[in-house]
Amino acid sequence: MTRSLVLLRGINVSGHNKVPMADLRTALGAAGLLNVATYIQSGNIGVDSNGGPEDLAQTVEGVLAESFDVHVPAVVVTQSDIQTILDGAPFAPEADPAYQLVYFASDAVDIEGVAGIDRSRYGGDEITAARRAIYVSYENGQGKSKLTVDALERAAGCTLTGRNLRSTAKLLTL
Repeated sequence: MTRSLVLLRGINVSGHNKVPMADLRTALGAAGLLNVATYIQSGNIGVDSNGGPEDLAQTVEGVLAESFDVHVPAVVVTQSDIQTILDGAPFAPEADPAYQLVYFASDAVDIEGVAGIDRSRYGGDEITAARRAIYVSYENGQGKSKLTVDALERAAGCTLTGRNLRSTAKLLTL
C-alpha cells in the first residue's frame, strides 16, 4: 500500500468545476481508495492505494466525471516525491513563497523543451525544470505573468498542475 498525493488541476476556481471536498472523499472511498484526506478546496488529495500512478489518476478522473461531471487532469505523486521535489527547489530563501510555484508533472518533463522556452517573453519570471517538476519564480506573481500552464505544458510535453511553495510543503502532511 502506497501513500500517494493526487493533485487536481482547475477545480473550485472562480465558481468553475465545483467539487465539495467532503463529497469527493466519500466518492473516492466508495471507489476503493483508503484513508482519503484533502487539503483546502483546490484538489489536493492524499490516498492509500495498491495501484500505480496511472491507475490511480484514471480512478480519480473517473470518479470526478461520474460523480461530479467534472473533467480535469489528475497528477499523482508519492509523499517521497514531494519531499524530493521540495529539496530540489531552487528558490531563494528570502523570496515570497506565494510567488514560488512548483508545477507537478504527470510524466517525465522534457527538460530540453523547457530550457528552450523564450524567457524574454516572460519578464523576470525564472523557470527551472527537473525530472518530475517545473519550478517557476514569478517576478510579480502568477496572476500578472504571461507565462501560462499551457505554455509550460507544451514545452514539458506532459500534464502539469501547480501549487505554491507553501501549499506544496503542506502536502507532506496529507
